[in-house]
Amino acid sequence: MNTEETLKQIEELQQRCEQYEHINLKLNWDMLRQVPEDGGAQWLVKVEGNLLVGFIGLYGIGSELEICGMVRPGYRRRGIFTGLWQQAQDVLAKGPARSVLLNAPETSQSAAGFLKKLPVSFHHAEYQMKWDSAAAQVQADSAGSAAAGEVTLRPARDDETDLLIALDLDGFGMDQADAAGMYNQIQPGNSEEHVLIEWNGQPAGKMRLYTEDGETWISGFVVDRRLRSRGIGRSSLLQTIERERHHGNSVSLEVALDNPNALKLYESCGFVIQNRQNYYSYNG
Repeated sequence: MNTEETLKQIEELQQRCEQYEHINLKLNWDMLRQVPEDGGAQWLVKVEGNLLVGFIGLYGIGSELEICGMVRPGYRRRGIFTGLWQQAQDVLAKGPARSVLLNAPETSQSAAGFLKKLPVSFHHAEYQMKWDSAAAQVQADSAGSAAAGEVTLRPARDDETDLLIALDLDGFGMDQADAAGMYNQIQPGNSEEHVLIEWNGQPAGKMRLYTEDGETWISGFVVDRRLRSRGIGRSSLLQTIERERHHGNSVSLEVALDNPNALKLYESCGFVIQNRQNYYSYNG
């Protein structure tokens, strides 16, 4: 199979596994569609006949390597994932030393069974949230005051990368090299956009938008800590939701469970929890 055919089968396999276990797999499709040399994911697959029956994706995100995989229902308990995992070990051994995180939907029984066999420890969890019009209406009825000042959003310019990196460092405590590396991976015209948030004409925050198949994901959302508690984040989210709805897109995002302030903000804008993704540190 060529790359395009493989990606189609990975997508079909994802849909089959999600329907079978009633889960949502995090496959980072923006990275799957890029070549590894440009910051894309590496993947390992198992094919029987012309059917893709197993997959592992390895995603280099800063100094961490995230891994997620799946096996087609009906082909499980045949050692397929174990074989792919052994191949992944070879990839890890050849690459630069990185901390490794295994990602699994909380309710996936197949993932839980495999993780029990590995030297892993719980690292963190994230909620996947989706904007819901009914929840938004309830929140609107009890909404607080609007932002104290004018909040505007615009595409970030190429010469503003240092500003975006500085906001990442301030908001997420990222390593300088990791933050810079994320922007080096950006490919023109690949359905992603970096947005600069301004408050009364001055830079106040940023977010990244990625859109595919009618769904827009918000990530890297941060407001300058010196300008928080002014309604800037809420206004930015509501403006983004309105714009994406106008284009016919649903809006989703992720938030760490240990970030209750962000969770409260997202819920106040009408986002509701859909799934939980767990991350485990691999200590092999």
